[in-house]
Amino acid sequence: MFRKMTFGQSESSAATEKTIIGQSAVVVGNIVSQDLVQLKGHVVGNIDVNGSPNAQLSVLSQAHVEGDINAQQAVVNGVVTGNIESTGRVELHSGADVKGNISYATMAIEHGAKLYGMMSSNHVKPL
Repeated sequence: MFRKMTFGQSESSAATEKTIIGQSAVVVGNIVSQDLVQLKGHVVGNIDVNGSPNAQLSVLSQAHVEGDINAQQAVVNGVVTGNIESTGRVELHSGADVKGNISYATMAIEHGAKLYGMMSSNHVKPL
């Protein structure tokens, strides 16, 4: 009910907002967020999670995405049928099943993850 705040900290920066799409939910349409998104259900549409340093999409083990993902950080442990583009880190955990291409700055792949597509680094090296 009440949040503990530190002196000089605004209410908006006190806690990062989190959106949870439940296991029984089916979303038909695009999702746009600037914070944390946890997906347990099914999305038919594109997902865009960018805008803040903590922006992250988590596709949990029971989740399914049919569409493209554009996220600052993407953690996948479910099924994604579409491309993943990230300006930050992409993690494929053991339950991940991705059918599409992945563009990333940094990448981690756990044993057992499946990728049917190409990976390409978009990390720009300094001169």
